[in-house]
Amino acid sequence: MLERSERERGYRALSLARALDERMWRLARAGRAHFAVPCSGHEAIGTGYALAMQPGVDWLAPHYRDLAALLVLGMPARDVMLCFFSRPSDPNARGRQPYAHFGSRALHVLSQQGPQPNHCSHGVGCAWGSQLLGDGSVTVIAFGDGGAQKGEAHESMNLAAVHRLPCVFVVHRNGWTQSVRREDEYATETLVARAAGYGMPGIAVDGGDLEAMHAAAAEAIARARSGAGPTLIDAQCIRFLPNTSNDDDTRYRDRSEIEAARATQDPLVRARALVDAAWAAAVDAENAAIADDAAAWAEAQPLGDPATVLEHAYA
Repeated sequence: MLERSERERGYRALSLARALDERMWRLARAGRAHFAVPCSGHEAIGTGYALAMQPGVDWLAPHYRDLAALLVLGMPARDVMLCFFSRPSDPNARGRQPYAHFGSRALHVLSQQGPQPNHCSHGVGCAWGSQLLGDGSVTVIAFGDGGAQKGEAHESMNLAAVHRLPCVFVVHRNGWTQSVRREDEYATETLVARAAGYGMPGIAVDGGDLEAMHAAAAEAIARARSGAGPTLIDAQCIRFLPNTSNDDDTRYRDRSEIEAARATQDPLVRARALVDAAWAAAVDAENAAIADDAAAWAEAQPLGDPATVLEHAYA
């Protein structure tokens, strides 16, 4: 069970992630930014594992819906919005990547990749480096159930298991790969059984339950830190919004089913039950104001100079 202070810290991150997410979605729909990646429904996953990490020691190769994890690790709301508006002062990518391509040396966040899930191999490389250095750090590597079907994920988990690397794999299993349903991507009901094939433990968890997610992550991170090797966490969740702002999910999903699921499976509502109701209401109001301030401030920042477009380019 999380201590009261950790429950409140977790709720604050969940609430702010939702406030930022909703603000970005409205801005994208209004044509004031070009690309949004909603995290609504996924927030408890990142919050849960980030609360179990050691900030400044452990490393993260995040899923693109892991905004809540970034907030727990210390990313300010204004930096999130600088990333969203692709401003050159964005500390993640200097305005050279679309939103949700996070990366922070200060927060130990590996740069997110456009093709998914290339960052799995980068995370395993980070964990291998940690093992060689003996620095005691653990790398958390998060990806979606679509990414779980690709070679990078399979090869990364196999290599991590062979070398007993200090890492934890977290799959956000929302049942969709963009617009492709789970049944057309993999034949099993869940993905946790794959862990046995790699020779590592697997933990199936309700990714909408903050305390359950934290418990699973804490167990896996402790195992990795002890030298026992990686773990695969299969975190089931629901994606409440389209895949991105470029997607129209009304063409392939029944919105009434999604809205019905909100009543019982919304991670924010479930986390609210863990804290004082009046305190949560005050935090929600505070975070709504923070999101509005961050959006207005970031949108007002200068645009990039076209003359610098080739800077930081590999070739």
